[in-house]
Amino acid sequence: MTPPMTAQRESARVPTMVSIACAVAVMYLGIRPVSDNDAWWHLKVGEYLLNGGAFVGTDPWNPFATRPFVVSQWLPEIAAFQGYEWFGLPAVAWLRCVAILLLFTAILWCTRHVADTVPALIVALAALSATGGGLGERPQLVSFIMLAIWVGASWRTAEDLRPRWWLIPLTWVWANSHGLWLTGIGIGIVVIVGLWLDRRVTLRAATRLMIVPLASLGVCALTPVGARLLLAPFEVSQIATEFIQDWKPTPVRTSLVAILTLVMIAGAAAGWIRSGDKTPWWKLGLAMASVVSTLAMVRTIPVGAIIAAPLAASALQSLRHTTPQPPGRRSKRLWALLILTCAVIAVPVTGVVAQKPGGVPDQLQKTLDAAPARSVVFNDRSMSGWLLWSEPQLISVMDLRSEIFSKEYVQAYLRTAEAGPGWQDFLAKTKPTYALLRSESPLRLTLQEELHWVPLQTAQGFTVMRAP
Repeated sequence: MTPPMTAQRESARVPTMVSIACAVAVMYLGIRPVSDNDAWWHLKVGEYLLNGGAFVGTDPWNPFATRPFVVSQWLPEIAAFQGYEWFGLPAVAWLRCVAILLLFTAILWCTRHVADTVPALIVALAALSATGGGLGERPQLVSFIMLAIWVGASWRTAEDLRPRWWLIPLTWVWANSHGLWLTGIGIGIVVIVGLWLDRRVTLRAATRLMIVPLASLGVCALTPVGARLLLAPFEVSQIATEFIQDWKPTPVRTSLVAILTLVMIAGAAAGWIRSGDKTPWWKLGLAMASVVSTLAMVRTIPVGAIIAAPLAASALQSLRHTTPQPPGRRSKRLWALLILTCAVIAVPVTGVVAQKPGGVPDQLQKTLDAAPARSVVFNDRSMSGWLLWSEPQLISVMDLRSEIFSKEYVQAYLRTAEAGPGWQDFLAKTKPTYALLRSESPLRLTLQEELHWVPLQTAQGFTVMRAP
């Protein structure tokens, strides 16, 4: 018996309403002031490159750097700076909003392939939420988009055993945008090895499929940085793993986004157990890659969430006991129109909310402007990017780009920031005449009480000080 027309309309209306609600929620998530600490030095690099700067060489800004500065994320950096030049900070905020909309769309491309509209949207929104602090205005957003595309393409390869050759040039773009490009290649290899273990492909066929990830690895050496780019992620991790919180192992008990990601993986595993069927090795490989990425370090939780998305969506779809209906051309066009509409709406809204930066003590700028050019500033590390951008005439003793300093130098800075052993030796070595520190930091109180530094201005939780 054919359902009544009203029932058909109601069933079609639900996915449409959920789609609109999700798109609006994602747009709202992306509309806010520029507030990521890293955004400022990325803008500075974009400006530097457009003015003829080199991709590899001595750091052009920090004389305390002892290692070469390698510009490996130049595409989004140039795009962000060009947007800033044309329209100011709102353009940077708008680009971030558009990138988040594209990331959601890329994850949805993965989940909608294995689930109907509503469960696909629910899981895609959960995965986007699990990316958490990774949704800032920095190049890593491009990495998340590219990773979602790699995951979706690898899933399709697992189904039809056809190589996706277009992933090779896409990975070249990724390699010029952010250092997580290795994860996409890794996902491709995991799926192909899984297919071989499942005896879905012969060794010869697996070798042919393996050309895509291996060629993708090869083209990454054809960037402006050259073959050095292949080692860049490891060079950064040597310093960052020890000193940067995002590079430390994930504290699962206190990380809601990690818990959310693990719940998604657990949901997929529960679906496999409930079905009673043998789970393919390539799906198990994706699940293991998701778990490892989630637990390895804070900064790779989003990687785990994106990999887990189609696994969780497939499990959610299995509760319906139906095969998902593939989206038609009309639904794809309507989604594209919906995302475009959100991007257009975001233009005037970001123009209002993003005129001023967030998370930086911009009220101290006049005081910092008065400092003589080339003055050395002992700075709070989180403010180094903003100082580099807003006060280029000053020299910070520490930078967010930890890879350009020696390990010993970073350790000495961290001890000094806490007024720990050897703090006076570090000051004697770097010779700062100004300081920009959190008002309640141990060093600020020590400088004032023991060395009689003069507080010039306090605002927004920070204090500018001058040596006597």
